[in-house]
Amino acid sequence: MRIKRLIACVGLVFMVTSCTTDKYGNSFYGFNRPSTMTETGTQYLLGRGVPKSNKKAFYYFSEAAAKGDPLAQNELGYMYAAGKGTPRDYKQAMFYYREAADHGLASAQYSLGLMYLHGLGTPRNKQQAIEWFNTSAKAGFEPAKVALKQHHA
Repeated sequence: MRIKRLIACVGLVFMVTSCTTDKYGNSFYGFNRPSTMTETGTQYLLGRGVPKSNKKAFYYFSEAAAKGDPLAQNELGYMYAAGKGTPRDYKQAMFYYREAADHGLASAQYSLGLMYLHGLGTPRNKQQAIEWFNTSAKAGFEPAKVALKQHHA
């Protein structure tokens, strides 16, 4: 009898977790973890295994970013800067790149440097750009090293 109860409980838990879906009908088998939501956002952004949808990618990245995932924050920065899945907004792009950069994500540090260099969402500030390129380059991010060479830093 105990085994039947155990099997019934496991089945019930599986059924409940596998039936939990988001507003797009996707299952949160990963229990709503930011990394799972970031992966789902990436799938929609690139059209890998699902129809490409910038709007859905933006939704998943937003959910994961709100939970503190730096990869999702970086992708939101990109989506705001490029106007993908949302209207272009350089100030929002700066905000999310900064969030991810503060978590130590080298690609976000580089992107933040570009925003300062070109004055997107912020006044132009070459010194600030070089500081972010330096931080990113120290983490081994090659495009940041190239940017430093190009801007004689």
